[in-house]
Amino acid sequence: MSATRLRQDLWLLDAKVQANAFELYRQGCAHLFDITLMSPEARFYNRLEGYNLDSVVLARCVGVAQRFERNLAHILADGGDTVLIVMDLVPNDWAGDYDGRPASSQRGEVRFVDMARPFDMTVASDYRTLHMILPRAALGEASTLDFHGLVVSGADDGCRMLVAYLRALEASLDQLTTADAATAAKAIAVLAAGALEARAERTPGDPRPIEKMLLSEGRRVIEERLDDVALSPELVRQRLGVSRSLLYRAFEPVGGVSAFIQARRLDQAFDAILRDRAEQHTLGEIGYRHGFRSDAHFSRAFRARFGVAPGRLRRLGEAARLEGLSALERPDDVWAWLRSV
Repeated sequence: MSATRLRQDLWLLDAKVQANAFELYRQGCAHLFDITLMSPEARFYNRLEGYNLDSVVLARCVGVAQRFERNLAHILADGGDTVLIVMDLVPNDWAGDYDGRPASSQRGEVRFVDMARPFDMTVASDYRTLHMILPRAALGEASTLDFHGLVVSGADDGCRMLVAYLRALEASLDQLTTADAATAAKAIAVLAAGALEARAERTPGDPRPIEKMLLSEGRRVIEERLDDVALSPELVRQRLGVSRSLLYRAFEPVGGVSAFIQARRLDQAFDAILRDRAEQHTLGEIGYRHGFRSDAHFSRAFRARFGVAPGRLRRLGEAARLEGLSALERPDDVWAWLRSV
C-alpha cells in the first residue's frame, strides 16, 4: 500500500491577473501583521505553499519587497503562544527591529521570532523563505530564553544541524508523506531548541510580554483621557479590546488600573497647584478638575501620595517653583524635596 502524500495548500496571488491581489493578501495577513509594499501594487506577487506537519505549520513563501509590522493589537488578536522560525532560501536582503533587538540578513539565514512580542522588519528585495510556526511549549526549557530576533547560520556552533536539516526538509517537501509529518515536526523542535540553547542569550526572555505591552498601551490611553470625567478601568478595557482579567493582570505591577489613574491625576493636580500662582482656583476646584468629587477624598489621596496636604503645598508653592519641581517630570526630586520641608 503506497504512502499518502502530505497535503499542500497553495495560495497564489498575482497582480498581473488579479487586480485586487494585494488587498486579498493584506486582508489574509491582517491578524498577523500590517503590510506595506515597497514597490507598486501592479507588480505584487505572492506564492505560499503550506503544509501541516502535525504540530508544526510549514510554508514555503515567494514574494516581493515589503514591510511587516506586528504590534499589540495583532498579538492580542492572535490568541496563540507560538514561535516563528524563518529560513532564507536565497540571499534575501532584510533588516528589522525585534522589540529593541536589531537584526538583519547579514548575521545569518535562520531567524527566530517570538510571536508574543512586536517587531518591525523590511524585506528590501524579492524573497524566498521557509516559514515554520510551532507551539512555544515544543521548545521545552529553551522557550524561556530571550531569542526574539536571534539570527543564526550554518557556520554557528550548535546551529549546523538545524540549518542542514531545514535545507534538506525544504528540498524534499514534495515527497513528504503523512507518516513523515510527526517525525519532521519533532525534529524541527528538537534541533531548534538545541540551536537556542547554544546561541540565545542566557538571560530569560520577558515571562509576561503581552502584559508588558498591554500595560504600556493602557498607560498611553489613560494619559490621553486623564481630563475625561468618564475615564475608568472599563473605558480603558473597551479601548484596548481585552478581557477584564487580562487588563488587571497587566496593571498589577503598578497597583491596578484605578490606582494608576488616580496617581496620574494626583500628579497633574500637584503641578496645577504649583502653576496656579494667583490662586485663581480653589483647591476643591483643582481636585474636581482632576477627577475628585470630594474635597476630603482629594486631600486624603493627595497626602497619601506626596506626604503633604494640598493646602500646605500651595503655601510652599513659591519655594517649589524656585526648585523647578514637577510631579510629572521629576518625581524623584519631588519626593526628596517634600521630605526636606
